[in-house]
Amino acid sequence: MSAALEIAALRVEFRSGRDAIEVLHGVSLDIAQGEIHGVVGETGSGKSTTALAALGLLPRGGHVTAGSIRFDGSELVGASEPELRAIRGSQIAMILQNPRTALYPLTSVERQMLAVLGARGRSQRRAGHARVLEYLALAGVSDPERVGRAYPHELSGGLAQRVVIATSLIREPQVLIADEPTTGLDVTIQLQVLQLLDDLRRRLNLAVLMITHDLGIVTNFCDRVTVMQDGDVVERGSTREVLGSPRESYTVALMEASRLRPADGTRPVAGSSPR
Repeated sequence: MSAALEIAALRVEFRSGRDAIEVLHGVSLDIAQGEIHGVVGETGSGKSTTALAALGLLPRGGHVTAGSIRFDGSELVGASEPELRAIRGSQIAMILQNPRTALYPLTSVERQMLAVLGARGRSQRRAGHARVLEYLALAGVSDPERVGRAYPHELSGGLAQRVVIATSLIREPQVLIADEPTTGLDVTIQLQVLQLLDDLRRRLNLAVLMITHDLGIVTNFCDRVTVMQDGDVVERGSTREVLGSPRESYTVALMEASRLRPADGTRPVAGSSPR
C-alpha cells in the first residue's frame, strides 16, 4: 500500500514572547491508503498536535520548526494558507472529539453539508441534495431526509457523530483524521461508530489516522500503531507486533492500564470480537 500521508522528523514548538517550548521532538509516521493507523498515548503525549500540524491548524503560538509533512507527494510544511485551505476538507478531513462542536446549532444538517460542498445556485443545491442524502445513508443514517431537515440539537450523540462523518466524507477526501471520535458516546454507540469507520475505509479506500488513548480500539480496528509519550514516538509497527510483543516499558504500562495481555495483545471492545 502506498503512503497517503508521511510525517518525518516533525518538530513543533510553542512560543510566548521570548519563551519557547518544544512539544514534538522528531515525530515520524505514515498512513497508507486503505488502512487505519492508530496513534495512542496519554493526554499531552502529542497525538492531537501531530494531527493539527498535518492540517496546518496549530493553535496560536505553535510552529513547525523542522521536519516534513508530505501529502500525496507534496510538501505541506511551509505551504501557504490558500494551498492548505485547498487541501483541508477536500483531501484531508478531520472528525473532532465532540460532534456538537463541529455542527453549527442554528443551521439544518443539509444546509451545513451543502455549504461544505460549496453548492450555491438552485441547480447546485438540487444536485447537492441528492449527494447529502447519499452520504448520510453511507454513514449509516436510516432516514436521511428527516435528518437532513433536522438541527443539531435534535440529534442524539451517535446520530450527530454519523452526520459529522458524512460531512467529512462528502468531498471524498483521501485521508481522514479521527481525533477520539467516540469520546462521550455510550459503549454500544462507540462500537457502531468504530465499525462504521472500519467499513468506510474499506469501501472508499480511505487512509484513516485514528487518535485515541484506548488500546482496545487499536487492537480491534487498527492495522498499525504508533505509541507516543511526551512528544516522542516510543514504539511503532503493526498492531499485532507492537501489542503482541511490546519492546518498551511505556507500551507495557499502557497495555496494563487497558487490561491488555502482552502475550497476545487482545482485549475485546464491548460487543465485538478481536481482529
